[in-house]
Amino acid sequence: MESKNDFVAYEYKKIMVKRDSVSVFTDCLSNFGWILIDEYEYGYQPEVTSYTPVHTVERHTNDLETVVLKFKRDRHIRNKLEVSKLERKCETALSSAGSLERKNNAYKMGITLGVGILGAVFLAIAVFNFISANVIIGVFLTILGIAGLGIGYLANRKVEQKRSEQTEPMIQQQLEIAYEACEQAHALLAQ
Repeated sequence: MESKNDFVAYEYKKIMVKRDSVSVFTDCLSNFGWILIDEYEYGYQPEVTSYTPVHTVERHTNDLETVVLKFKRDRHIRNKLEVSKLERKCETALSSAGSLERKNNAYKMGITLGVGILGAVFLAIAVFNFISANVIIGVFLTILGIAGLGIGYLANRKVEQKRSEQTEPMIQQQLEIAYEACEQAHALLAQ
């Protein structure tokens, strides 16, 4: 028979994160007293979503592959107010780091698509010039179109490298803020 001292009231939390950020979020949230509810407990398995809900206020990502993680924590943890403030600080920093990464990907994709579409437009105009018997202009535009498609591919790598160099210090700074908040919360819970 269990005694009254064994009773624990839990609070629960559900978050939606990118698949490649799962380990960072589970590691960080464990320092705030949260325990990941795994597949063995309550028959739960992390949910993989293949869409982003349109009408939710908590829309954090535009990725097609996100994971919903469920956590539980003792309601009566020590220093709950300070731990909660540090948790919000950590989540904000992790969210900012993820946002910077998404902006990098969007910028890279925009440049690549823009140059690629321009190359495709040159190829389309070249086809019309071949049809209308302007072979010289058609050949010139074909060369420009193929060059545009090749430049789009090369621009993808160059832009990715340049943007990574620019934003990597900012991402690392946000991660450092998150880890410091985790460290402080862990110290508060250990008291």
